[in-house]
Amino acid sequence: MRNLTLKRTKTFVACLGKMKVYIEDSLSSDIEINGIHCRKLGELKNGEEKTFQIDEGAAKVFVIADKLSKNYCNEYYQIPEGTEDVVLSGKNRYNPANGNAFCFDNNDSEEIIANRKKNTKKGLIVLIIAAVFGVVLGFVLTSALLPKKAVEPKTFSQGGLTVTLTNEFKKFDSDNHVASFSSAKVAVFAVKDSFSMMEGLEDYTLDQYLDLALKVHNLSSQNELNVKGLKGFVYDSTNPDTKDEYRYFSYVYKSDDAFWIVQFAVKTQNADRYEEQIVEWAKSVTFFNKK
Repeated sequence: MRNLTLKRTKTFVACLGKMKVYIEDSLSSDIEINGIHCRKLGELKNGEEKTFQIDEGAAKVFVIADKLSKNYCNEYYQIPEGTEDVVLSGKNRYNPANGNAFCFDNNDSEEIIANRKKNTKKGLIVLIIAAVFGVVLGFVLTSALLPKKAVEPKTFSQGGLTVTLTNEFKKFDSDNHVASFSSAKVAVFAVKDSFSMMEGLEDYTLDQYLDLALKVHNLSSQNELNVKGLKGFVYDSTNPDTKDEYRYFSYVYKSDDAFWIVQFAVKTQNADRYEEQIVEWAKSVTFFNKK
């Protein structure tokens, strides 16, 4: 036997979820990932490091979010045969199309890159199917056959957050967000970073937290937003498979127990049309303590 040490580097991306660690085992019936039978080794919290006992044969070690998303939110590392201990690290990377999957460091072979592209494609298919049933994670078009109704303000509460949008929006569940809402053209995602996740975080100012958020998203001060008393950042992201481009208006907040990032996502071609409305929606955001 030998030791496998795996460290999950702390990041704001998917910070609330535990990642599951599995290893290739043809005799196990725990789970099947990418057609490979695997045995569960354990779980990793954000910033956590653990050591597991593995045998000396060659095997793939997988990290997934959960069993429901295992076929598109997964990453593996090929461990070679040998007797020496193995030390690996990685972190979750921002990519809603694959569920913000965990990625191993120094793991960029052609096979791995192909697996990541395949996972992104599968994840997009899941989003499209979910949209058909009203569980929207991105941007969808509602059926033109549905009767139109008057657009009116509507207040939503979820995960400790309250926001006033319109009755065109619906609430939906997302493993990587504490609150999620969507309409046919705009999606809203909220991430909560509790003060307990990092020592001294409660002493940060909103500007200091904004600097952290910019670093996490690999952005500069040129991406900052400062409008009508709101602070945040904006950036564009292109879907690698559909080539559609989206704009994310992201605002930062500080509540009694956490910092928050609330993102309003819209296709870039519609950004100018919705920008002023998004500011009004963002100004309506408040927080409450969940019981």
